[in-house]
Amino acid sequence: MIEIGLGIVEQYRGRGLATELLHGMWGWVVDQPGVTTLRYTVSPDNAPSQAIIRKLGFAHVGQQIDEEDGPEDIFEMSAAEYRRRYLA
Repeated sequence: MIEIGLGIVEQYRGRGLATELLHGMWGWVVDQPGVTTLRYTVSPDNAPSQAIIRKLGFAHVGQQIDEEDGPEDIFEMSAAEYRRRYLA
């Protein structure tokens, strides 16, 4: 499994950069040996990131407590499903 996190400087938010960055990273990582699951964790209060990951079709699979950030929702998609949806 690979978990990716990112942040966009406020003045550049709302331009689709996060989606492009995620596709760039995931497009590479899904072909790495042993990676079968993509995971994205995000604060329940981070509406923009929640919207991005839901739009991409990742499934909400639970919640965890991060020592630094507090509660985080967990979203996952298999590497095979990502390849099928976005790289086919």
